[in-house]
Amino acid sequence: MSNHDFLKPIRSFGYFFIIIGVAGFIMHFWALNDVRYTNGFKLFVLIVSLLHLSIGSGVIFKKIWGLYALKFYLYLLYFAIPIGTYIAVKTLRYIEKYQIEKSFKEN
Repeated sequence: MSNHDFLKPIRSFGYFFIIIGVAGFIMHFWALNDVRYTNGFKLFVLIVSLLHLSIGSGVIFKKIWGLYALKFYLYLLYFAIPIGTYIAVKTLRYIEKYQIEKSFKEN
């Protein structure tokens, strides 16, 4: 029997989202005093950073809403042709093939 951790790539996505969220917060606070960035842009960066942090933490802690949010994010990534489409297709197939959703529902 194989001792393969099928959730490792999905957890890696979670850590990636957390890194992106932290980077967004750093950019937000770095650009607070820069007059070239509007308040709307700063608010957008803050909201997107919070979104990435919440999705990442949901995936890492194996919350079902985290998996659904990741899948929604991947569906949006379909439109980022060609690289985003490739990543989305491969990841969604991986989630389906290894029945990752069952692992999230058990927790």
